[in-house]
Amino acid sequence: RTSRLALFPAVTNPFSRHVSVLAGAIQTVAELAPGRTKVVMGTGYTSASTIGRTPATLAEMRTCITALRKLLAGEAVDFQGTPGRLAYAAGRPVSLLMAASGPKAIELAGEIADGVMLLVGFHRGIVDAVLTHLERGARRSGRRLEDLEIVWAVRTGIAATMAEARRQARPTVVHQGIMRVHSRWLEHTGLSIPHFDIPASVLNIYPDLSHAQDWEQAIAATSFVPDEIIAELCDALGLVGTPEHCARRIIEMTAAGVRCLYVMAFQTFVGPAQEIRTFRDEVFPRLKTAGYR
Repeated sequence: RTSRLALFPAVTNPFSRHVSVLAGAIQTVAELAPGRTKVVMGTGYTSASTIGRTPATLAEMRTCITALRKLLAGEAVDFQGTPGRLAYAAGRPVSLLMAASGPKAIELAGEIADGVMLLVGFHRGIVDAVLTHLERGARRSGRRLEDLEIVWAVRTGIAATMAEARRQARPTVVHQGIMRVHSRWLEHTGLSIPHFDIPASVLNIYPDLSHAQDWEQAIAATSFVPDEIIAELCDALGLVGTPEHCARRIIEMTAAGVRCLYVMAFQTFVGPAQEIRTFRDEVFPRLKTAGYR
């Protein structure tokens, strides 16, 4: 039994469920925590690839979020000439956030969603650049940044030594900083990352490098990237290091305007029990001592 804890499913997409089914599922969750339910919609990068399709387009994201908002409010939505509504919609507010990484997606989130979950990196220069795009989108609907819930999704790995934390981070930062469009934000960090040819051993990882089922195999596959590059990517894109280092990084980024973190552990196929314990026992006490909560 809770009274303040938010139910915050993250992240679903517009294509694996029809929007009417998705609305029904969200309404069911919302009944468990009235007024405390938030939902994050994304384009479905990995979930799309594992079923042989491409991620949702931004047009599909707009259509889905718009329809969800209407259905959850008890309003009718036109489904190819057939009006449909959620008969048991409670009409209570459910915050609809959009997961975004690229500039256009970030601007769309600022325009149509109640907030945004940003997977872009964890660097002051990136934060400034991203907020510029988010504000641009918010202005399209007559809003300000202050009107949005802004969540920074940060890939996180904490270990007893910096070297081990960075080793564990290899699949994540190589995928995010070298292989994907996220690397577009690196120009705002002052880093100059050289070009790398991606070996077949990386491309054959299931389901992809950053969600690898066999994490040690994924780490080994990234051996083509030198340790010094990995260290730079870790500091620009993630929360990677010892508990002391991670606490300091959170304090630094709070000063840069970051207010809400979604701590994303590296591994998809292993639960974040270790990260939860480390934050509880080592990171949070350091933040509390420094005057943060």
